[in-house]
Amino acid sequence: MSSMPRRLLRIASALHASPPRRWASQFTCASDPLVRGLVASPPRCEQVHVPCRSNGSIKIDIFHAPSRSPPILIYLPAGPVIPHHAEEEECIISALASSSGATIARVNYRASPDHPFPTPIHDVLLGYDWILENLLRDDFSRPVIARLGVCGELVGGSLATTLALTECRLGKSRISAACVNNPIVDWVFPDDLPVVPHSELPEPPAPEETSLPADEDPMSSLSIGTNPAEESILAQKRPKRPPKPPPPTAWQLYGDNSSIPTATLSGERDVLFRRPEDYFDRFASPIHFFRSPLGTLLYPKDDDHFASEPPDGHLDIETRMQLNHYQSSEEPSTHADVPTLARCRAYARIYPPSGTSLTLPAWHITTGTESPLFDQAIELTKMVRRSIARQALKSRMGRVRWHDINEKEKYEAYADGRAYLDKVAGVGLWTQQDNNGDWALQVERVGAWMKEDLKPDFI
Repeated sequence: MSSMPRRLLRIASALHASPPRRWASQFTCASDPLVRGLVASPPRCEQVHVPCRSNGSIKIDIFHAPSRSPPILIYLPAGPVIPHHAEEEECIISALASSSGATIARVNYRASPDHPFPTPIHDVLLGYDWILENLLRDDFSRPVIARLGVCGELVGGSLATTLALTECRLGKSRISAACVNNPIVDWVFPDDLPVVPHSELPEPPAPEETSLPADEDPMSSLSIGTNPAEESILAQKRPKRPPKPPPPTAWQLYGDNSSIPTATLSGERDVLFRRPEDYFDRFASPIHFFRSPLGTLLYPKDDDHFASEPPDGHLDIETRMQLNHYQSSEEPSTHADVPTLARCRAYARIYPPSGTSLTLPAWHITTGTESPLFDQAIELTKMVRRSIARQALKSRMGRVRWHDINEKEKYEAYADGRAYLDKVAGVGLWTQQDNNGDWALQVERVGAWMKEDLKPDFI
């Protein structure tokens, strides 16, 4: 493990020199005069090409703010789920730039059959490193430490979530504000998993980091200090009630919408991932930083490749995260048999891990009330708030105060203010502007929120 990089997925060695720069002319936001009247013209755009070692290069578009030393906002495009949305993205960037006063750096990551996961993750991290090295400079070209924002939708929202969760280390330049709209934070979609009564769910094949169910609050008095044997006896004494059928998911209710139908999302997933195992990578499905997957892959009996792997229960959390991610970078399996995806119990994970200097940024999560990804946004908000409250309470009051209901409520209110959830009517996509007449107001709200959070005096 000593040969692995200490910063996860860091490929900064590719940045041997600043790439040549070329200037792009200004362009109009959209052909519709009404749309042009909603947002200002795009700022001056500079384009740079960043080499990816021997794997081609990526392009970063830099939309400069007119002010000196503005904050930096990283924008990640929506990705291939919504094709042919270049003009819509120009409008989004114009609205973000005018309302935030920030310099926008759009990282054009690659995501296609020729560049499946984890290439998009590597591209975003490579672009992030380039931004730290080249844009965070004072008037004398000296490096400065700054707080950055990140923003994205759909696949871009997924990558923005991963970047915000992993590049938030205190004491250095970091992501301190994240806005994601309809993010895809779990590529294990609901229709992949059979409906199984909770009492009949099997355990995951590998031991988890905690014994707490995924939907249980780690700060609750029940989950801390309770003897598992006593809890089992109490559970047996409780009267058994017939299980209620689970309510329909947003995936089921709104799967046939015209903007992002679930058939399109599932089809794009099959294109963007080489094999089903890659769905479970925490960097691809960032909700898995907070809980274990809701499903597991069952391999044919003659496929002993994974059964022969040594158990990783003795490894620390950061090493296991690296191992899991780097396994997804390997060549596809040569086995012809396709594993079966089955539902299993999910357990809570503690993130950020204890002993690290990671501190979660402020969040602005938006989703449409009729979006098939609505439930994912709700769960992400819940998990982020839970982690912020836990980390703040632990760092300021200590573990012993977790049982104090008043202290718990105070820090839960603090976490609610640090992770804002905005529900909008319809599907709520920024890049589907014909179907979302309020997209400009939504983006401008995000920009104003970023401007407030990224103020130099806001630490």
